[in-house]
Amino acid sequence: MSYLPCELHCHSIHSDGSFSVAELLRRAYDDHLALIALTDHNTVSGHGELDDSITPAVPGIEWTTFFGHMLVLGARDFVDWRDAVPANIDDKIDQVHAAGGLCGVAHPFQLGSPICTGGRWAFDVQDWNRVDYLEVWHDAFGPDNGENVPATELWKSLLDKGYHLPITYGRDWHRQSDRHFGVTYLNMEEPTAACALEAIRAGRTVVSFGAKFFFRVHRWGETYGIGGTLKRGRVIFSFFTDLHARRKDESDEPVSYDTIRIITNGNKCVLETAVTERHARLTLEPGHWYICELWGAVGGEKQPLAITSPIYTE
Repeated sequence: MSYLPCELHCHSIHSDGSFSVAELLRRAYDDHLALIALTDHNTVSGHGELDDSITPAVPGIEWTTFFGHMLVLGARDFVDWRDAVPANIDDKIDQVHAAGGLCGVAHPFQLGSPICTGGRWAFDVQDWNRVDYLEVWHDAFGPDNGENVPATELWKSLLDKGYHLPITYGRDWHRQSDRHFGVTYLNMEEPTAACALEAIRAGRTVVSFGAKFFFRVHRWGETYGIGGTLKRGRVIFSFFTDLHARRKDESDEPVSYDTIRIITNGNKCVLETAVTERHARLTLEPGHWYICELWGAVGGEKQPLAITSPIYTE
């Protein structure tokens, strides 16, 4: 398997996008994306125009309601979003799962009313283990993006409560733009809808400013990847970085990749090392989660430039 760049939040002229489905697929190909998800607002009318010979795609939909937006990927059957309200969202997610689909929370901290009615997540999820993924990074990067930090904080608070929750980036692709966008890397056998859904379900995801970045954990001859669960104890982390994997997306501002951080419960940094390091030793505690963050600076502003989904300990 390998980590492949994907865009899991795309729109076409079937809702409020500017591209035909064919044009969207061609632009994804030109952008060197391995796979996309077509997630038009409240419609699946574009699914028949998907063509994997141009760019493989996951058929999806963005439930667009007064209480938040939810990305539904790969559902075989129609699940009605029109009666979704804060009190029944767990039941609606169960219906999507029964149809073979995945559910992801889109841009939970996007500006809501009156700027974007329903854009901010207000559904009352009772069991976050029902949710398949959380879009922690959204839209273009820059000083005017106020969503990513609180969304990442929400995600880590849910991990602290014991939930297992992968993350994605969402460009929310509607039209051509010269702004800087990121990517989601999925660890999958091949770029197909089935493999993408399995990768998300298994938690093999990384959000990134562009660089390919992931880790593995080794102990007693066994290797564990992102999304895996293992027992407590002494382990070796192996870091893999390709800082120029998405060179075409590099910002006009100077970008530096500086350090790798291992983060655990309570957003505690338990190790920080140079980006050039390939291995680090650490003792894992029971009942914890561990992620890796690639830190650097854009235009002199220090920030995380890639974040992995977790591994977990029993």
